[in-house]
Amino acid sequence: MRSVARMLVADAHVDVLMKLAEGRVAFLEDSPDLRANYHSLREGGVATQVFALYVDPSLDSYTQLAVVLRQIDAFYQQIAVLADVRAVRSREDLRVARQQGQMVAILSLEGGGCLRGSVEILRILYRLGVRGVGLTWNDANELADGCGELRGAGLTRAGRDVLREMQHLSMWIDLAHLHDAGVRDVLRLTDGPVMASHANARAVHPHRRNLTDDVIREIIRRDGWMGLTFQPSFVGRDPVSIDDVFRHLDHVLDLGGHRHVGFGSDFDGTSADIPGLAASRDYRAFAERLCDRYGQDLAQDFLFGNFEAFLMRQLPSTSPL
Repeated sequence: MRSVARMLVADAHVDVLMKLAEGRVAFLEDSPDLRANYHSLREGGVATQVFALYVDPSLDSYTQLAVVLRQIDAFYQQIAVLADVRAVRSREDLRVARQQGQMVAILSLEGGGCLRGSVEILRILYRLGVRGVGLTWNDANELADGCGELRGAGLTRAGRDVLREMQHLSMWIDLAHLHDAGVRDVLRLTDGPVMASHANARAVHPHRRNLTDDVIREIIRRDGWMGLTFQPSFVGRDPVSIDDVFRHLDHVLDLGGHRHVGFGSDFDGTSADIPGLAASRDYRAFAERLCDRYGQDLAQDFLFGNFEAFLMRQLPSTSPL
């Protein structure tokens, strides 16, 4: 008999840090204004959480960088400082966190506008603990066009330079928010793993933020990973339910993604809620649904094991000095 209470969860995307940096709420405060607060994460069984660094892309690049640094400071002041949380930068950090039963916390950058096209800034953020980068949000920046840019261009020269440096540093390449032309460039210019932290299947729901079957197959072929997200407008037409999330999961499984799919909730960044999937603590009941539908072993792979394996493939072996 399964024990859902002991099932682990890995979530590849929440927008907690922008709220912490704004001073709107504290991580240790069990407030509905922070869907992925400490208590909610613990109740949901979250053992790995990726915390995104998101800044309004309409701000100038200097201001974006200043906000990103404030968010990184909030991460180390309010999250990584906790005794049962470990800021993970390497596979060795990950192993230690598992041995000590700590929650793994990882930084990722959502939108590269703050980089100002500079590999030097990328390297500094890497040394501060950032381990994944999405080159754009929905708009265009110095690196590439996002999925909302009507021009629909691919990577710029600066974007290609940043992409090469990311590969050198063993940072994961996040396809979420990137325009299809930029996705094609990334796949053409690289041959290693790629991931999408929070995106669904376009064949199931035709939203520009979702991935085509060809891209999903390429993620699978490269031993990458994709996280299904709970933003209702990416899941289906209103009213959206958990069953609609399962439609996306079933489609990825049909494409062969049993070992390459998980979840990137987008909690604290969604514009609306799916009933039963509104906060990190809801993962506990969601795990029950997954077990009933797919069995305990597959459910645990989707919730945790697949992303854990991706991290062990992608993270550098040790942290930089």
